[in-house]
Amino acid sequence: MLLLYNILSAIALLFYFPLLVFKKGPQNRAEFLKERLGLSAYEKTDIWVHAVSVGEVISSLPFLRKLKKELPEINITLSTTTYTGQKIARDRFPEAQRIMYMPVDACFCVNKVIEQLRPRIFIAIETEIWPQLFRRLKKSGSQVAILNGRISKESFEGYRLIKPFMKKALSFADCLYMQGDNDALRIIAIGAEADKVKVMGNFKFDFEPPSLPELNITGEVFVAGSTHRGEEEVIVSAFENVKKTHPDLKLLLAPRRPERFQEVEEILRRRNLSFIRRTDLKQGAEAQRHKGTEHRAQNTDKHETMNHELSADVILLDTIGELSGIYSKATIAFVGGSLIPHGGHNILEPAYWSKPVLFGPHMDNFPFVEQFLREGAGLMVKDSEEIANTLGYLLDNPAKAAEIGVRAKKITDSNAGAVRKAVELIRGVLGNT
Repeated sequence: MLLLYNILSAIALLFYFPLLVFKKGPQNRAEFLKERLGLSAYEKTDIWVHAVSVGEVISSLPFLRKLKKELPEINITLSTTTYTGQKIARDRFPEAQRIMYMPVDACFCVNKVIEQLRPRIFIAIETEIWPQLFRRLKKSGSQVAILNGRISKESFEGYRLIKPFMKKALSFADCLYMQGDNDALRIIAIGAEADKVKVMGNFKFDFEPPSLPELNITGEVFVAGSTHRGEEEVIVSAFENVKKTHPDLKLLLAPRRPERFQEVEEILRRRNLSFIRRTDLKQGAEAQRHKGTEHRAQNTDKHETMNHELSADVILLDTIGELSGIYSKATIAFVGGSLIPHGGHNILEPAYWSKPVLFGPHMDNFPFVEQFLREGAGLMVKDSEEIANTLGYLLDNPAKAAEIGVRAKKITDSNAGAVRKAVELIRGVLGNT
């Protein structure tokens, strides 16, 4: 079965290769291609951690930092699949021995990487299952662990159709630490050995806030984060309605993917909203700072750019990695990927800052949202009208908004602890290898 998988992987790579060559994002394209194909040069490492993209990287950072702090002598290699994940990893975890792209899961791509890295333990974050990689790692003597594992209902239904294959792939894992009871039951149901499965909680509850962004924005602020196509129009319509009764309200709009920044800008232009890009604000601030106070009177254009922040209705967040800190500026937050059937994004980031958080009905990737709803720590909205009504109500009732935010913060604090469990697990594994 794995032989067939390897053949299919090789065939898929032939079709995927042109996409790799022309993929947007990577600045050093030659190195990107070498790493994806497993042709780069690698150094021996102790721990190889794989986090696919931005969400997985951010959720793993508290674990990685604590692991490095408690075991400073170990070398950690961190891999990602996406460019945005790579950028966050480089910005937020410079302690890594190396940050690289994950090779394609075909034997001729992963073999050289494993031979040179020779990790004592490989860690996949959030149930990234790489059958060929897992098999080769075990054959080379490495331990294989899945940490912060989760299996959505949709993924579970798909995995059940190929249960014999999944059982074989999961047999190469030495331990599978899942986020919750349902995740544990599901991974056992698709073939994992029950004695290898444990419930550890969710890394996302151990959120470490980044440094606060330099953003001079005051008054009522509606932050809509991690939005997808089909959501920005809904958010903007709701914002325009509420602005009729709250004229000073600002919208800070953060599309999930960088390649959509221009598309969202066009939406704002079509709606005739006054807006400014976050990068324009940052460039204006940098120019002002570098000029110095004695030259500020001569720098009127840049000064106007900085003051534009105060007059623009919307700030388009066209940067990577700032959203977690930006939520601290919110009066009320909305988390995207939830009005459409995408599975939602992390509501714990605004919750950390005690912000009342709104989200759509499609939060399948975050089952703990049920606790937020049950305890009055978050509000579900379905369309533009509901968003406008809920946003207006909370702005008119700040005490109620604050109460919801406090409840959200209480949930995040009470569920923390997964990082400590994971560090102890890895400490034990390293002690036995």
